[in-house]
Amino acid sequence: MRRNGSLLRVGIWKKIASMISGRMHNLAIVAALALVGCSVGSLNTGANNYKGKPLGTVTAKLGQPNEVQTIGGQKAYIWNMGNALYGCQIRVVMAGDVVDTYEGTGDVNICSQYGALSGGLKGYGGE
Repeated sequence: MRRNGSLLRVGIWKKIASMISGRMHNLAIVAALALVGCSVGSLNTGANNYKGKPLGTVTAKLGQPNEVQTIGGQKAYIWNMGNALYGCQIRVVMAGDVVDTYEGTGDVNICSQYGALSGGLKGYGGE
């Protein structure tokens, strides 16, 4: 009898281990996909090079900004694109009358539509 009880316990543990292994495999796939999404966000391909251009060039593409700030004496314009779940915040900092930086943070699919890939594009354009 004792032997059958041991076999039963071993069978249960094997089944539990199999279930955990399957769930861990699914979790690993989800984690890998999430990391791929993060790494794509740091690419600067397809960026619109607004550096040195007037603000009107940006507003022609993005419309009027949602917010205007002054940071260290420089004007910063902020657009919120997309929606609450999948959004991108684009920030343009001016150097006088021309764009100094054009950067985006948020969902890479939304940001890439505006050439502002997530992670920011500070100083791009030859700097």
